[in-house]
Amino acid sequence: MKKIILILFLITLPSLLPYFNSRFFYTQDYIFIARLQQVSVALSDGQFPVRWAPDLRFGEPIFNFYASLPFYLGFLINLLGFDYIWTAKILFMLSSFLSAITMFVFVRKLFSEKAAYFSSVIYVWAPYRAVDMYVRGAIAEAWAFVFFPLIFYASLLVVERRSHRSIAFLGLSISGLFLTHNVTSLMFMPFLGLWWLYLIIQKKNWKLSLSLIGSFILGIGISSFFLLPALAERQFIQTKYLIVGYFDFRAHFVALKQFFSTFWGYGSSLWGLDDGLSFQIGLANWGIIILAGVLGFVNRKNKKLLSLFVFLGFSFTLSLFFQHNKSAFIWEAIPSMAFIQFPWRFLSISVFITAIIGGLVIDNLKYKSKILYLVLFFFVISFSFSFFKPKEYVDDSFFDKFINIETMRQGVDLTKDYLPVWVATIDGEVFNDFKTETGEMETNDFKRASDKFSGNVVVKSKANILAPITYFPGWQVWVNGKILPQQSPSSMGLISFELLPGSYKIDVKLTNTPIRSIGNILSLISIGLVVVLFL
Repeated sequence: MKKIILILFLITLPSLLPYFNSRFFYTQDYIFIARLQQVSVALSDGQFPVRWAPDLRFGEPIFNFYASLPFYLGFLINLLGFDYIWTAKILFMLSSFLSAITMFVFVRKLFSEKAAYFSSVIYVWAPYRAVDMYVRGAIAEAWAFVFFPLIFYASLLVVERRSHRSIAFLGLSISGLFLTHNVTSLMFMPFLGLWWLYLIIQKKNWKLSLSLIGSFILGIGISSFFLLPALAERQFIQTKYLIVGYFDFRAHFVALKQFFSTFWGYGSSLWGLDDGLSFQIGLANWGIIILAGVLGFVNRKNKKLLSLFVFLGFSFTLSLFFQHNKSAFIWEAIPSMAFIQFPWRFLSISVFITAIIGGLVIDNLKYKSKILYLVLFFFVISFSFSFFKPKEYVDDSFFDKFINIETMRQGVDLTKDYLPVWVATIDGEVFNDFKTETGEMETNDFKRASDKFSGNVVVKSKANILAPITYFPGWQVWVNGKILPQQSPSSMGLISFELLPGSYKIDVKLTNTPIRSIGNILSLISIGLVVVLFL
């Protein structure tokens, strides 16, 4: 096993060399640094699970809707003494290395060890992986690649063994994807369903579907603390910012020739063919796919092998179809697909399927010399090598505004993705203490944490008071130990309440709504069930 890990490390390392530079580089989603910092701050305060980012303007419920498992891992890395920039670098590097391992484990279960190594090479070195890591800076999507092979592998174990442990393992793997990237989970599920259908047909045992579906339900159960509030409370955020304008999926379909293009760029996805972003599959990978088609035809009399070629070929074609405007009728018919935003995100599925196809090709070549094997290795890596580098490095000061609390509270360069519906404007004075809209008041002993605020106030005349917190369901105000009904939020969406003259101890806390409590309980029960299944 040590030898395997070492080889996979050596395969992956050249694609990660830019991360060892003392400086970091600019990516399109540079706000991930702020998200990483906010999760770390919240966990340090004891907020668990993390739902609230306290320093994005007056606070936002981003982690109630944005899967953040990689940032939890980032918190642990940060505890080891790494700053946020190096923590982000380590997270990106780990995502690539671990995805090579999970792909190897899965494909070795299907084919040979050589095939598994080759699949890992394709998986790590696909051009779209470079897009995620060096152009977009899509840290959550980069981590989703770790779970694709893991889920397919765990599904194989369930079908072969039908053991309690394999069911628990599959449930954990599915929950890992749910908690890593919502959008990728949505994209991946149809292909997981196809994989399960293929396995059931091969085994000619429809009862296997019960074990697989049970694992899926277990995965949902483990993730319920996140999934239930994310779905039920979506109505309380301004989701329009996620699906209109630039983020309208209709503007981001891929033309057929772009899959074959060798264009590389660091620009944006645009309407039509003027994209500054590459959507290529990769010439080397197209060569592997064509070779797979030839081998499938040659082995057409081997029904078992042919069925695998057909499954993989169909899945790959389907992943391309979802990216093309001919699939627009499906996108229009399924409203939730609008939140995928960019149809070309299905390239992640294309990469995954291509890597499996690569292993299948290696395993079925009649001429299996070491020289041919090494030539194919070199062919894949050499074609993509130049893509795995950033456009430019920037000084750490560029990221300061996404780490500095005062700057984040001013909302500099922050998106509006997860603003509560009560926020009518983000233009206004930034303040850090209780403030009066009307009346007169003095404050002292103000204390602030990620999910709670407190202070003593002396109200001299009837006052309408604002707390420096964006209102969202779950925020409660206690005055002298008793819950106080709130006024309608201000135009900036801030918590508002009224007090008569007197002295008061004010506590404002983020509490669980009923759906969050139900989600937490279901997750605890599901985790307990996993423990029982593993015993």
